[in-house]
This record gives sequence, C-alpha cells and structure tokens, in this order.
Amino acid sequence: MTAFLSILCWTVAVIAFLPALIFFVETAASFLPTRKAASGPRNCAMTIIVPAHNESEHIRPTLRNLREQMKERDRLIVVADNCTDDTADVAASEGAETLERTDPDRRGKGYALQYAIEHLRSSPPECVAFFDADCRIAPGSLDALGAAAMGAARPAQALYLMLPPENAPARLGVAAFAWTMINQVRMKGLYALANVTRFTGAGLAAPWAAIAGIEFAAGDITEDHVITFKLAARRTPPLFVPEAEVASFFPETGAASVTQRARWEHGSIGVLLNRAAPALAAGLASGDFKRVALALDALVPPLLMLAGLLAAAAVLCGAGAFAVGAGPLLTVMSGAALFAAALAAGWLRYGRRVLPPSSFGGLVPFLLEKLRIYGREGRGSSRTWTRTGRGGEGS
Repeated sequence: MTAFLSILCWTVAVIAFLPALIFFVETAASFLPTRKAASGPRNCAMTIIVPAHNESEHIRPTLRNLREQMKERDRLIVVADNCTDDTADVAASEGAETLERTDPDRRGKGYALQYAIEHLRSSPPECVAFFDADCRIAPGSLDALGAAAMGAARPAQALYLMLPPENAPARLGVAAFAWTMINQVRMKGLYALANVTRFTGAGLAAPWAAIAGIEFAAGDITEDHVITFKLAARRTPPLFVPEAEVASFFPETGAASVTQRARWEHGSIGVLLNRAAPALAAGLASGDFKRVALALDALVPPLLMLAGLLAAAAVLCGAGAFAVGAGPLLTVMSGAALFAAALAAGWLRYGRRVLPPSSFGGLVPFLLEKLRIYGREGRGSSRTWTRTGRGGEGS
C-alpha cells in the first residue's frame, strides 16, 4: 500500500510541477532581448484572407483598417462562411473579394480558410495573411509580417492581444491579463528560447509554399494550435514578430464571454491531452528542437486550471506525506512558488496596463465565470463556430 501511495504522490507531483516549471521558464525568458525577425521593405504581393461568420456589424472597420495598409498588388478576400446575415454584401461594399460558403455540417474557421486556399490554387499568391473579422491592426503590421515571412521563408505571427472594451467590468481586466500571459509573455519567452511561436488564429503571414500543403479543414475547436503543429511537422513553424500588433476586444456580456472563452479553453485542454505528447515524441525522434519546444509549451494548461492542479496536488501529497515523506509535497510547493513568481513577474512587466490594482476586485467574478466555462454551459458552447456577441450584445 505504501509503495502504491508513493508512486501516486510522485506521479501527481511531477504532473503538477512540470507545467509550472515550463510556465516559469517561458516567463523568465520573456525578459531576454527580443530575437529580431528579418526586416526591410515588403516587396511581395499579399493576399489577405478574412474568415467571417455573421460579422456584418463588425467587419467593416476591420476591412478599412486592412485596406489602409495594403499595396497596389495586394488582394483582400472575405470568406462569408455559413452566414445568415449580409456579411458578404458588406464585405463587397468595402472592396473585398467575397467567397460565400454554405455547408452546415462542416463549420469552423479551418473550413473557411481551406475554402479560400483552394480558391487560390489556380493562381497562387506570393504571400498569404490571415486576420479575424473583428481585428484592429496596428500601422505597419502588414509590411512587418510580410517582410519577416518572406525573408525567413517561414510563417510570421504578430502579437495578438485581447483587450477589455472601454469602461468594461473589472473581470475583463483579469481576463486580459491571462491572455497577455499566454500570447505575449509566454510567446515572447518561447521565441527567445527556441526561435518559434504559436499561430494564434489571427495576424499570421506566410509564404505560399509554407502553407499550400497544410490541411486547415480539420474541424478542430482550436484550429490555430493544431495548425501550429502541422507547420512544425513540415519544418516551417511560425516566428514571432511582436512589432506587428493585432487586437480584438472581449465581449462584455457574461454569456458571450463564456461562449468565446469556452472554445479557447476546452480546445487548449484537448490539444494538451491529445496532441502534445505525440508532438513531443515526434520532435524528440527527429531531433527537432523547435517541435519539442512547441509540444512542451502545449503542456501548460489554462492558468486557473494549473493553479487548481497545484492546489489539488498539494492536498494529496500533504495527506500522503506521513507515509511517503515530504519529497512529493516539496516538489508541488516548488511548482507553486515558480507559478506565483511567474505571475508576479509577468504582471509587473507586462500586465499592469490591462490589470491595474484597481481592477483586482474583478478576480471573484472572473473565477465565477470560469466555473461556467468548465460546467455544462461551457462544454456545450465550445463545440461549434458560433459568432460571439460583442460590446453590449448577447451571444
């Protein structure tokens, strides 16, 4: 019985400690000087693809934002995917080429992207870029992404942030900080360590040759993370271009926020459980350090889940310490200390803009919303591509 308890406690301790260690190392590495991607003028023609599902109310500013940065030979394509509104008409009125796709049984951003890629095969562009229908793109970002992608012959990913709307409830400040830790702090650290980053779903530019053979239409909830693994398997993982910035805004209503974040969090858990280990094994077998780094990054669960895992492991290992010794408990507590230190350092360096001390009171409503995300409501809303209500809308 003691041997079984020892194995159980050590197993749980390692499972809790490893993602905390990865989280800490990535955060610490984010303080290193940023690795510079290829720079210079963008000399390539770029085809910009915007997948959209019932986005007629929000797509117009995005298209205007993109057109301001486009060059003469660039193309702008909107895929109106299974829309029941006038998204296609609005896109056409803004000068975009529109592709309308209707297939209720095969819905999702991946299917929309694949539809556009197939449309382009007869006359492929030099460079392709992907943006969501509700993005805001910082000046110069298209040129920075295009130059980096073509210079390195690899996909180039912008810094993609989710921000709270003006006068938003405090819980969205907490959500924005969590997003900053994932998409800015950890990605900057991952890039500093391994010259690689994740595709985050928007703000990616890639040479045609790097993405032409990728199967986008897989129906995954978090198709962006899965596409990252596919790019890595072809030895063309994304590089990080933080000087190119893309931003979207969290929905203000609770129901819409649950719908949106449930897709992200349940999807990331699915990647952790089903794809991280095979990717790690493949990377080790091929000696591909970039692939190994991406797989290790995928082993870190959403932050609240990691905190819960550390707490549960501490209780179990603490209860078993009388029989197996303090080793497992000390391992878990070391992981908890690394996790807390990384959060504190990330907030001090990157997070105070979106989560000032005055918004700390939003932690409790944020935690309550998390319960909805992991409950039946969140599980039900995480399975399909449903347009998320924004601003004062419902879902």
